[in-house]
This record gives sequence, structure tokens and C-alpha cells, in this order.
Amino acid sequence: MRRRGEDRSRFNPEQLQLELSVLALERQRMRESGSSGAVLETNRLEIGRRQYELSAALIQRHLGHPVERAA
Repeated sequence: MRRRGEDRSRFNPEQLQLELSVLALERQRMRESGSSGAVLETNRLEIGRRQYELSAALIQRHLGHPVERAA
């Protein structure tokens, strides 16, 4: 979902895949270092948002129009 003022380049599928890789690596490091459940949950939610954005960006690339967010 695009928010006001958000950089559209963020919705480039390749960039989103890179961001997901970084978030996954951060999560592994957090788990190894014994981070709290709250910190891990924040990371998990961000991974989910990026996965949604990646799916939408790929659909948009192939269909040629933005995807509406489900209610």
C-alpha cells in the first residue's frame, strides 16, 4: 500500500527483494542475540509489509496498473 509522500522507487520489485533479504538477515541476527519478542514482532510485521508490497509491485509490473489493497 502506498502512503502519501512515500518514494515510488521503493515499489521496485528488485529493491523490495533486497529489503526483504536485509530484514531476514536482521531477524536472524536478532534471534541469535536473544532479542525480545516485541522487537522480533516488529521485524516480522515489517517483513510482511514488504512481502505485500513486493507482490503488489510484481502484479503491477505484469498487469500495468496498481493493485487495490484488500479490506
